[in-house]
Amino acid sequence: MSHNEMLTNQFGEQYLYAVNRDMFQRESAWERIEREFGKLLAREDSLIIFVGSDSGNIIHYILDRGLPAGTRYIFLEPSEILSQVVTTVDLSLAEDRISLVDSEQFVEASQNACIVNYLYVDGVFLKRSLSAEYGFVGQYRSEYWDASSYINELRWNSLVSLGQDAFVQRQLQNCADNENPISDIKGCLKGRTVIILGGGPSLDEHLDWIKSHREQLVVFAVSRIAGRLMQVGLEPDFVFSVDPHDISYQVSKDMLKLGPGTVFINQYHVSPRLLSQWPHRKYFMGPLLPWESELNPKCLFNGSGPTVTNSAISAAAWLGSQHILLAGVDLCFTPEGYTHAKGSRERAAGPKTDLSSLVLETNGGQQACTTPDFASAARNIAQQAKTLTEKGVRVVNISSGAARIEGVQFQSPTELELNLSLLVDRLHLPQPKQGSKRQWLRSLEQDLSEAQNKIVEVLVLLEKAQEHHNDMYEGEYINPQRKLQLEGLDKKLSEEYPELFKIVKTLSVRALLRMAQTFTDDDELQLEQIKQRLETYYTALEEGAKRLQQYIEAGLESVRIRLREQSLLNESIEAQQALAFKWIERNEPGRAFCLAPAGKGEDPFVKARQAYEEELHRDSLQALAQQSQASNLHALPARVQYLKDKKDIETLQLLYESLSATEGAIDYLPLIAATLYQMEDKSEAALAELIPVMDLPGSPIIEQALAMMVGLCSELGYHQAVMDAMAGLASINAFYLGLYADALMANGQASDAVEHLTEYLHYFPGDRQALAKLKRWYKELDNKEGVRLVETLLDLQGSDQS
Repeated sequence: MSHNEMLTNQFGEQYLYAVNRDMFQRESAWERIEREFGKLLAREDSLIIFVGSDSGNIIHYILDRGLPAGTRYIFLEPSEILSQVVTTVDLSLAEDRISLVDSEQFVEASQNACIVNYLYVDGVFLKRSLSAEYGFVGQYRSEYWDASSYINELRWNSLVSLGQDAFVQRQLQNCADNENPISDIKGCLKGRTVIILGGGPSLDEHLDWIKSHREQLVVFAVSRIAGRLMQVGLEPDFVFSVDPHDISYQVSKDMLKLGPGTVFINQYHVSPRLLSQWPHRKYFMGPLLPWESELNPKCLFNGSGPTVTNSAISAAAWLGSQHILLAGVDLCFTPEGYTHAKGSRERAAGPKTDLSSLVLETNGGQQACTTPDFASAARNIAQQAKTLTEKGVRVVNISSGAARIEGVQFQSPTELELNLSLLVDRLHLPQPKQGSKRQWLRSLEQDLSEAQNKIVEVLVLLEKAQEHHNDMYEGEYINPQRKLQLEGLDKKLSEEYPELFKIVKTLSVRALLRMAQTFTDDDELQLEQIKQRLETYYTALEEGAKRLQQYIEAGLESVRIRLREQSLLNESIEAQQALAFKWIERNEPGRAFCLAPAGKGEDPFVKARQAYEEELHRDSLQALAQQSQASNLHALPARVQYLKDKKDIETLQLLYESLSATEGAIDYLPLIAATLYQMEDKSEAALAELIPVMDLPGSPIIEQALAMMVGLCSELGYHQAVMDAMAGLASINAFYLGLYADALMANGQASDAVEHLTEYLHYFPGDRQALAKLKRWYKELDNKEGVRLVETLLDLQGSDQS
């Protein structure tokens, strides 16, 4: 049958029914796309990649709205859909900024679009189209995962090679709290067995074993699982965090409730809300400041990326351990679809049903789905393990359900040999180096102030450069003297302020990107175009310098607040209250628990304590879990069918049990229950699960339930129920109109059969087999006018094809 035909809705928009079904029947594609993607599509200086184009309608929307400055688009389609869509869009209007490609052309198209430049400014966005989100075309799922894997790997490499605005911003924001480098405790884990606890689902199965061997293990934990560890009474020795973004605080803030026995190890660019409110000992990885400074660690340890687990493995070895265990570092899905342990937002969202096409082998020899991010992390751990093995360090994963990683051994907990002597030899860290914190903060303040003065000088030079540039043009000529002056200023910036100017350029990349994309061939630039480019260049540098100035000012503010904290004994109650309000303003009210107020009587920090307690106990994970769940369940029917085809009853049972405890998933349970009964040859029980679904308007499984009922009722001999179920299917999916017409004809309802087959041909007018069938039926009904009409349609199609 020919289902890949363009239809036209009442708004004059074309679409492929196989791709978009009825989603553009009652509401125009333009309005739906505006609501769902309007803000994203209007972004400037971005590379926006869509899996699917909604029958080309997203492209039409972009062309109608106009192309934002500096933005490019790539649309990824399966080949058979691409061939249809390409006939409906005029890409000549897109100024070579819209690409419509299949999976084989995608990498080349992304490189032509300068994807790395966009990654430098965090400007690459991968999105599912409406049709891809709803899963009408199964191939979209694998195309999305493959594109995601490719982009994520490029993203990490790009950030490592260039650095990122957020890293510099956080580095300066955090400098007043990054007092002790990790080099202060180098070697403290010699002879120790370290176990690194990740957030994977296997963590739960090992918690009892870890607790029973607690005295023999040095426990590292990623920050996001702190809440889970406290639930079971397991306090880690070290907790790790590296992410600079606020979402890291939202998923990790439970770590702030850990006791003084836990040490925080953080990357220099960690989320400030975690670092500034941590009340116990802490050590940082990486440089203190983004320029050369006497205050930077003499023995620098950066930690490996891209994940917190990679950093924890590197840190364990650097601190002296030669025996590193992994638990909860699974990097794959469980059979029922979980990727994270209990207590996480991913777990709260229920099992993942929109699984990727990436499959790997577990330590237990099973096949498991994974994600591009997990696969990339596994490759990084494999490289780490190879390097560490050469240095005599063993890395062992104790989870049979975890991804098998080259260089990482697998041993179950019962096979491990732990050093029992550690039972009486608890971990003792060296005391922090003695010295005046006030003096250190004063030195830091001086360093930042000097940088602040230099950046002011850089801004003055950039202003002069813009003046020289504006005066350089005399009609169609360039004034050579002004040109020399401009070149001299450029040289002065590079030679007298090399480090700061390099950072300024890093922070100017977003604006410089637009300059780089304005024209394609430098040899063809006209004088006016050269002027525009240089104007953009100096404006961008000024923007970067001002941003660096703001970041330095933020660092200075932090230092000066910490200096005020050092003088609490000399502060009045009013001054201490003002300091507490400053903490609240800076999103660090937890400082009230890091310091003791001076004097007795009224607590000057009471407002900050209240704000902190309210924030710490606010369940921000619930909304995140619900959002994740909403984008997950739509793929469940396809997951159920996949497991049914594999005859995997055990995983289906696990999936049913998991979803039974997942809020919002109850509507899907009858489909799983009926499938399980059907696989056990219990057709009546399966049918009983599905019948109540018919009374639920808007049920998300109505189509799957009706399709199952057709087979079950046919098997049980319920003829009229078969017809009723097929009528229901035909009413919600035009694909079934032809099959229902066949059933009606077989049932002796010829006129109804003709009516429904005619309706089917309204959706799929190019289906010649259906036209031939309709002609035969008209002959059987002796409807000569109908026969002539169908013959005319067949002749027209034949002439079109010739």
